[in-house]
Amino acid sequence: MAKREILAPSMLATLFVYTIIPWVNFDGIHFLMFHFEQHRFEFLFMAFETSTHQLIYIVLTLFIGLILTLNFTLSRFFCGYYCPSALATIIHLKFKNPFVLFAVIFSLAFLLAFSTVAYFSPAYELLIHFKEFGMAAIFVGIIATLFTSIFLLFRGWYCSILCPYYFISAILPQEEKQTFEFKDKESCIECNKCVKICPVDDLDIKNGFDERCVQCGLCEIACEDVMMKHSNKHSLISKREKDKSPLNNFSKNGLVIGIIVFVIMIGIVYFLLDNSLLDYCYFENKVLYR
Repeated sequence: MAKREILAPSMLATLFVYTIIPWVNFDGIHFLMFHFEQHRFEFLFMAFETSTHQLIYIVLTLFIGLILTLNFTLSRFFCGYYCPSALATIIHLKFKNPFVLFAVIFSLAFLLAFSTVAYFSPAYELLIHFKEFGMAAIFVGIIATLFTSIFLLFRGWYCSILCPYYFISAILPQEEKQTFEFKDKESCIECNKCVKICPVDDLDIKNGFDERCVQCGLCEIACEDVMMKHSNKHSLISKREKDKSPLNNFSKNGLVIGIIVFVIMIGIVYFLLDNSLLDYCYFENKVLYR
């Protein structure tokens, strides 16, 4: 049996953390905020005056550093257990009515888009002034439309071709990897549910293991549901190593390298916050130096 108790909760927990962080602040200083309008970087309820260039470099450093860190530790498990695209895959299975499906997918896309923009514009202000259709609200609309298109139309294509995380995973393969295998082919009823649920475009586990697999186990769950109803059998798809999980499946050196990359990322951000790198001083941040 695939690990349902890990799969869905991990996706929902990740979504919750991502959406709640922009709302967390103390005395007006956020837990994490790239405040371009007021030219400051806020982290752990501390604020640092920055130039626009510094903020751009910090965003890029954190983005690249986190992608590399997760690749060396979770690898492609991130795609299957934590990525919103995998959550969209499960939503596709739950809702058959196209109108309901669109409404749920768009709601998810809007939530992600709003939360993403809220990392750059205070969430409270964005919510209050959203109906005024300022620039931030327009960005929310654009990003929400983009997410909706990916989740509904281009999900597999995006994951296999355009996703930056998946691209890095392809050039940083894990030496040890939990894989799935298709067994008892004679019992297969050719429902193709395992192919339809796969978040990777044109990946068919029936043809044998594919290195593009994101190890999510959705094919095992889909097969189990069908086989239990059809012939009271367990899934025809199963892990080759039963004791493997997303939390203990990195390569021998993956965790160490991931920690090193994370430390380097923090070091670069600390260097970028050096006041000597300021292009010029912004007087609206005087409150930071009381």
